[in-house]
Amino acid sequence: MTLDAIKQRLVEADLDAYVVPHGNRFLGQDILPQEHKLKYLCGFSGSAGALIVTRQNVFLLVDGRYELQAADEVDGKKITVVHQAPFMNNICQLLGEQGVQKVGYDAWCFSVTDIENAARWFKEIAFIDVGDWVQIETPKNVPIFNRDVKYAGLSREEKSQIVAKQLVDQQADYFLLTSADSVSWLLNIYAHDLPYSPVVRAFATVSADGKTVLYGDGLHGADIEIKGWRDLEEFLQNANGRTILYDAHVMPEKIRQMAAPSANLLKSRDVCQILKAEKNAVEMQGMINCHIRDGVALTKFLCWLDENGPGQTELDVVEKLHQLRQEQALFVSESFATIAGFGSNGAIVHYQPSEKTNKKLEAGNLLLLDSGGQYFDGTTDVTRTVAIGRPSAEMIADFTQVLKAHIALAKARFPEGIGGIKLDVLARSQMWQKGTDYKHGTGHGVACFGNVHEGPISISVGASNYGLKANMVLSDEPGIYRENAYGIRIENLLKIQPAVGLKSTEPQYLEFAVLTKAPIDKRLIDKYLLTEGERAWLNNYHQSVYDDLAPHLTDNEKLWLKEACSPL
Repeated sequence: MTLDAIKQRLVEADLDAYVVPHGNRFLGQDILPQEHKLKYLCGFSGSAGALIVTRQNVFLLVDGRYELQAADEVDGKKITVVHQAPFMNNICQLLGEQGVQKVGYDAWCFSVTDIENAARWFKEIAFIDVGDWVQIETPKNVPIFNRDVKYAGLSREEKSQIVAKQLVDQQADYFLLTSADSVSWLLNIYAHDLPYSPVVRAFATVSADGKTVLYGDGLHGADIEIKGWRDLEEFLQNANGRTILYDAHVMPEKIRQMAAPSANLLKSRDVCQILKAEKNAVEMQGMINCHIRDGVALTKFLCWLDENGPGQTELDVVEKLHQLRQEQALFVSESFATIAGFGSNGAIVHYQPSEKTNKKLEAGNLLLLDSGGQYFDGTTDVTRTVAIGRPSAEMIADFTQVLKAHIALAKARFPEGIGGIKLDVLARSQMWQKGTDYKHGTGHGVACFGNVHEGPISISVGASNYGLKANMVLSDEPGIYRENAYGIRIENLLKIQPAVGLKSTEPQYLEFAVLTKAPIDKRLIDKYLLTEGERAWLNNYHQSVYDDLAPHLTDNEKLWLKEACSPL
């Protein structure tokens, strides 16, 4: 199906527009490269976006992370790129501006909340489920593997009983889980079909007695009852008034249609999203351990880069770092496609090098390297910006400003239960003082062997107000991006813990502790722009990096790290 074919089909179906989102029935989860409908239709390869096709025009909605990328990948003569996040309210706003009244969509690809909000806020627009007009084939054979409880901390049975208790408390019969990461966490089952996220793309039901059933086609290898999508439809249509809890933000509208009128659907927050955000003791220790091993790999890489940088390419960087991570115990895969942007490519927030765009590293500019690993005991995500040769005064000033923003959040103390939206300003205000900002969030939740972007927590201007608690893990990643010049970002993962040294208070106060272990490039820091407290934070951080990593390095690497971590 092409864009022109969709336009023709709109005429045949008597519709004004058709909306194509980035994802599929697994809302908010990663997709396979061959499932990328936006790339297939218009060339845009980013991980968030929405196409709106009317009879005359085509629009692509992207957020600030992808403005430069979309301009480079999409034919602007045929498609209008709209710099707005692909949320339902923005989609409907644009549809209204185009005078659209009847919109076709695939009800598998939009949540119940999306469709309810559209009906509530934009009464003049009718959304009509016409199914998937793009129809890209996906693999049907997905082997599943179990994750040992020594890494998960709790068994499948223990987790299921927690969910079952909520069902009893709410006098409900079943919980229908439609988030793939929730299903994997609950059942301790995972898969290798996605390149960077090990989650099993399936739905599951949990009954009030703790029994679980997995739903999805082509799944095999798990020691759990597995049924197909048709079986799920049959289950819903024969519910006979049983009460089924579900999360409207992540359940496809198609499921609601299937369930009516037999099932009594009752909205409830996905309990697994809450439970897995607060890491248990085993998970948190795994996160600490895997960050040390990941730090060893990254430090070995940075030492190698310091000696061999000029003349290497972005793809050489990706390959070398992958090789070093592979050597670490319990490594499974990268946690996302490595971002290695040199010079102007670094200004493209989610840039990934290809044979077409691959740049050679040359003295006098910056390499932005954003990468991470999936390990059986945890997930990592780290960004370092590295000077290749001698940096300019502007680069140093920008980097130091980003570092100040990073430290401002890392040093924060805050009451338990505060929303991440209220912490965002701590980092961003440092940028505002110099008239700069960044068009992405300051931080996102991170799983323990799962999605590198994990809800429901985040730190951004548009974050949910979900309360932060101890043992959650978030990123801290402010940045500056100079179009056609360079990009700068510093990212560490932080764990939340009770604040040290405070008398008992109500509510409890919390603080961050850094999980990530990797030196921050001192050649890019103007120490005279840092306060005494900021210098102390950096020196203490670097000391902890050296102490934790040095025992695992060669003598040459240890000498390099000692200099990289020496006090300012």
